[in-house]
Amino acid sequence: MSYLKAFIISAAVAFAIIFMVQNIEPLSHPLSIRLNLIFVKFQSTPYATYLIIMLSFFVGLLAASLLGLSERFRLRKQLKAKDKELDNLASELKSLRNLPITSETLSPNGEAEAPKNGKGKKDSEEKNLPAKGLEPEPEPLDESEESLTTEEKEALK
Repeated sequence: MSYLKAFIISAAVAFAIIFMVQNIEPLSHPLSIRLNLIFVKFQSTPYATYLIIMLSFFVGLLAASLLGLSERFRLRKQLKAKDKELDNLASELKSLRNLPITSETLSPNGEAEAPKNGKGKKDSEEKNLPAKGLEPEPEPLDESEESLTTEEKEALK
């Protein structure tokens, strides 16, 4: 890609040089800029046409550079804000990963609630699971599920 970019820039410079050499007489003709308003009249001193063309090119280049710099600073500021937010979220994630795992649930105000089974039963006892960790017994079907085919019942499980 860099070779292509270098080739295009070289071709543009060569084109500009060829244009200037072939049109040196018309481009050397003096040109003055006039501004005639009702209350103000202005006329510049005559300059060669190629000087005015080059001056306008460099003014445009300067304006585009300033706009590019302002965009770059804005994006840099935005990137720093995103990096700071990312660091904050990473530290929050790290602190949440280091929390101990408990069976207590937290209420919305941050207080610990007692387990729902209340008597300290094991989870396997609460869900009617066998002690070896086998699957629980299937729950009885609702009336609406009785009309389903066995394939549909399996899909629901």
